[in-house]
Amino acid sequence: MPDTHRPARYVADLTRPEARLVSMLRHWRMGPEAQEQVWADLAAALGPPRARACLSAFETFAAHLARSAWLPPALNAPGAETLTDDEDAICRIVTAASEGQREDALLHASFLVRPETLLPLVHAAERTGLPLLCAECRARLTVCRRLSN
Repeated sequence: MPDTHRPARYVADLTRPEARLVSMLRHWRMGPEAQEQVWADLAAALGPPRARACLSAFETFAAHLARSAWLPPALNAPGAETLTDDEDAICRIVTAASEGQREDALLHASFLVRPETLLPLVHAAERTGLPLLCAECRARLTVCRRLSN
C-alpha cells in the first residue's frame, strides 16, 4: 500500500495570508495578551475597520471549530517551523474559501467538522481570508508603485 501521507509544510513556504492565519491560530488560544497582539498586527496591516471585520470572522471560525470539530484541532506553538495536519487543513480551507473555491473548502472542512457546521465554517473562513488576501494585494501594489517611481 503506498504512503499517502504528505510531508509537513513549513511556515516559511506559506503565502503571507496563510502565515498570518497560522500566527493568528497559534496566538489566539494563548489568552488576552496574545489576542491583543493579534489585533495590533491586524490593525496595522489592514486598518482598524477591516481588522475588526476579519477578527470577528476569525472568532466565528474558531468558535465553529471549537464546537463542532471531530477532534480538537492540533496547533503548534507560535515559534514552530512546521504546520500540523490540522493547521495545514485550516490554511487550505481559508485559502480555498477566500479564492472562491467553495467546493474545495467544503471538502477540506468535512475532515475537520461535523456536517451541520460545514457551510457556516466555510462562510466564516471566506470572511476571514478575504481581508488577509486583500492586504497581500495592497502590499504588492505598494511595492510595484515604489519600483516604478
